[in-house]
Amino acid sequence: MNLRQLKYFVRVVEMQNMTRAAESLHVAQPALSQQMSLLEEGLGVALLVRGAKGVQPTAEGLLLYRHAQTILRQVDSTRSLLSKTADQVTGTVSIGLASSTARMLALPLMRRAKAELPSVVLEIVDVPSADLTKLVLQGRIDFSLSPDQQPMQGLLRTPLLRESLFLLAHASVALPRRTLTIEDFAALPLVLPSLPNTLRARLDHAFLTAGLTCNLFAEASTSAILVPAVRSAMAATILPCSAAQPEIAEGSIVAHALDGSLSRELVLCASESLPPSLAQSRVMAMCKDEIKRLINDQAWQGCALLD
Repeated sequence: MNLRQLKYFVRVVEMQNMTRAAESLHVAQPALSQQMSLLEEGLGVALLVRGAKGVQPTAEGLLLYRHAQTILRQVDSTRSLLSKTADQVTGTVSIGLASSTARMLALPLMRRAKAELPSVVLEIVDVPSADLTKLVLQGRIDFSLSPDQQPMQGLLRTPLLRESLFLLAHASVALPRRTLTIEDFAALPLVLPSLPNTLRARLDHAFLTAGLTCNLFAEASTSAILVPAVRSAMAATILPCSAAQPEIAEGSIVAHALDGSLSRELVLCASESLPPSLAQSRVMAMCKDEIKRLINDQAWQGCALLD
């Protein structure tokens, strides 16, 4: 087993097609197939199976895929640390963001990174919030901005901000022009984050405490689905303003303030066992600074800094 084989294997799993993987790697397909056969022979297990859905990893292949991602990222970080110069920061930095946070932060952060760190490549990984910490601990991403992340072994936590939650509804929905109580919208069809999700658990508890039943229209694991549902007047949802900032600005969605203490905390999470490269440290600092700028400029509404 060598690094080239691991790189090839990761690409095959991600492309799910030997021909496309070979083209993206700029190698001949027979040569790629041979390397995969040598890898399986060296490890003594079957790693890939071909079927109607293309090339899929076996259980052992999926395990190797996860470890290979970590190994290749560590090699890339080590190479960056050893080759950096005094006036240039290089490397790839992978950041995990929930969809709501990505809508507010991803583009400003990418723009600033390209201006200040031109030799650094940012990878924005937009996944459901429940999966963010797992990816950090697996080494798949360098750090994440995770909502309501509790202390966990092997995880470094830095609380950054607290976001208030709002009822996000289509502009045509008639609601009282005041801070809403849960009784005001209990009958309204709601599309909510699916469990496991700390925001959803908090909402379920609020309905239970009020002795009310939520009129659940549908569930989704990401605000990339929740917000379009609200914009189409299908249902309302409960999220921070950051999840629908463009729609709120244009007036298609209205953010209604909620009575009580419904909020979430955004926490920067990194692995305790994988020291950050210079590029990662610079991007982390830039991320914190960009968040402060967005809040101070009132572009990121309904939240307050914690540090």
